[in-house]
Amino acid sequence: MRDIIGREAELYEYLIGEFKRIARLHGYKPVIPPTVEFYKLFEAKSGEEIKRSMYVFKDKAGRVLALRPEVTASITRIYIRKLRGEVKPIKLYYVTQCFRYEEPQHGRYREFWQLGLEVIGDQSIVADVETAYTASHFLEEVGIKHYYIVNNISIYRTFMDLYGVDQNTQDYILHLIDKREIDKALNIFKSLNPELYELFSKLLVSDLKELEYIIDEYKGVLREKYDFILNEYSKLRKFIELLNNMGYTAKYEPLLVRGLAYYTGLIYEYKAVNNKLKISFGGGGRYDGLTTVYGAPYEYSTGLALGLDRIALLIDNVMDRISRSVDVLIVLREEVPLKYGFNIVKSLNEHGISTWIIVTDRIGKALSIADRRGIGYAIIIGGREYSENKATIKDLENGEQVSLELNKLISYFIERIFKTYNIKSP
Repeated sequence: MRDIIGREAELYEYLIGEFKRIARLHGYKPVIPPTVEFYKLFEAKSGEEIKRSMYVFKDKAGRVLALRPEVTASITRIYIRKLRGEVKPIKLYYVTQCFRYEEPQHGRYREFWQLGLEVIGDQSIVADVETAYTASHFLEEVGIKHYYIVNNISIYRTFMDLYGVDQNTQDYILHLIDKREIDKALNIFKSLNPELYELFSKLLVSDLKELEYIIDEYKGVLREKYDFILNEYSKLRKFIELLNNMGYTAKYEPLLVRGLAYYTGLIYEYKAVNNKLKISFGGGGRYDGLTTVYGAPYEYSTGLALGLDRIALLIDNVMDRISRSVDVLIVLREEVPLKYGFNIVKSLNEHGISTWIIVTDRIGKALSIADRRGIGYAIIIGGREYSENKATIKDLENGEQVSLELNKLISYFIERIFKTYNIKSP
């Protein structure tokens, strides 16, 4: 586990704030799931890798619990218990920490942050595109250029079903493909059925047009499933086309399967354009019917999660993305009444100007600390300023210094500070 402090913590706060703002703008409502859940909630459909990396323990009553390794299972449980009577579709967003016992590395931690969007009760491709676009809107707002890689896992699973591959073997094969252990996956296909080996040898290297040809080629094998797979292919193509028409870059990737066993249809991942980080920093897809795993009626669902830790690594010009934590340092000499300084603090704060107040006669040291902390301005009040109802203001960036009457302080700072950040005062 790790501590997040200083500028990194400020960056996380900024990113979380922007994500919440964009999610609300698109009609999503907040949900806060618990950190600890029953292990069996994740055991059912989280996938082999996640099950192996979960933090699992027993409480004092002997119940088997787990720190959440991901959030979709929790959202599904919340929907079943608390939200089934709500008008659909239900659109939710969350900001949570998750936990997996993995080898820590750059951009991958045992405790990590996820920003998530979920839509429950909408089977149309509109829900998929809107969810993906909402995340793209957020990424654009924080300056991350990105593209999509896309697949439809139902095509692979339908073919494996038709050739009699059981669910556990399917999950293992998809796990191997997800880990890019393609030869191992193909060898399993070969041991099961030579036709299946030949089919997936084509599928795993196909482009979008070739995928359509392969589906048509296996029409006789598919029989009554042909129309179903053709419809899933159509969703895949439509999803890519819609995102491309919106100005994003989305492309078919046959090796994309994602590591979660509950995906049932469209799946996608976000990749950074600048290649600063070689791994995906988010993704999502369809998980229709996950509700049935927990004993509830079938429901359509789609969602995504973005890795906040990885997004933070992609942010350029961090200082430009974070406003100063303190706009103004107020330095009172020791002979000045403290209540006088706090009246100034209160007045500035009421106008949205952040402050820090200290009492000292060592003005030079106070200004040096302010400069190192990136504070833009200092208000200096000594005995003379106090007696004249004035203040000395120093711009710590250019060194300019002026003396002002106290009733002019607010207008002075509003003009400069809010103009600097190009925003309106409260």
